[in-house]
Amino acid sequence: MGLDVAIPDTALRDCSDLREKTIRIGRMGRAFAIFRVERVFVYATGMLSTSQKHDSALLLKLLRFMDTPQYLRRRVFPHSPTLKFAGLLPPLRTRSHPLSADHSDLSVGDVRWGAQARPGKIDLGLKELVDYPHRLQGKRPALFQVVKAAPRLRLEVIERDDIEEYYGFEANKAGDLVSLLKDSVGVTRIALSRHAPPYSKLEGQIKSTVAGTKSLLAVFGGPRHGVSELLSEEKALLKEHIDFWVNTVPQQGTETVRLEEAILTSLTLLNNAVGNQVAKPGYHQ
Repeated sequence: MGLDVAIPDTALRDCSDLREKTIRIGRMGRAFAIFRVERVFVYATGMLSTSQKHDSALLLKLLRFMDTPQYLRRRVFPHSPTLKFAGLLPPLRTRSHPLSADHSDLSVGDVRWGAQARPGKIDLGLKELVDYPHRLQGKRPALFQVVKAAPRLRLEVIERDDIEEYYGFEANKAGDLVSLLKDSVGVTRIALSRHAPPYSKLEGQIKSTVAGTKSLLAVFGGPRHGVSELLSEEKALLKEHIDFWVNTVPQQGTETVRLEEAILTSLTLLNNAVGNQVAKPGYHQ
């Protein structure tokens, strides 16, 4: 069960500078969180120019920055020029971003992101560091679940998949799109394209197919080239591994639809149709 999204490494190619790129990533990240996307894949197209070759890394870094709770960001992300406009990124306010810093508010079963502060101590975003006898691997944060709340907090590391409610998204670097699609076994794969039939004509079939797979991968093209144009040399393979080609903005009133707009529109429609079948529970069920 899960809702995944694939976007190309060319997603920022029409942005003029780092500020504009940061704002676009922020809008995409908010859409992913609103509609309970579990994994975001940035797939390689081979179409980045020399000046754009770092865009893929920037996409991944800022999406991961957004998903990381504010209290851990300084520990996890060292100062970097690429974070110059990070203040423009909107807060996600997912369950993984708690506002409380009071130890007494924690109960058995609660989950928080944490990072190694020093040997034997974990930063959970509380007023004081928490004892933890094991050492974490690497600098990336881990998910901790409260096993015992009193008299002393006892924790265990869990995986995001172990949490029953929506807890944010992962951002992953993928290889080429065809390989990603081939690896998505048992998943309903939908490509969004302005050249495809309108969503209204395919909604029934999509619902029926998703009812069987309980999982969905939504594939988006880039600002200047759609999915089939990005992989024009592999069209046969691409079509073999796509279940539905869908246009979610038929008869668009503007010459172009920006990627973040296409993501917001498409995920809105898919959420209304099959969201409860593929995504974990969010707020206000």
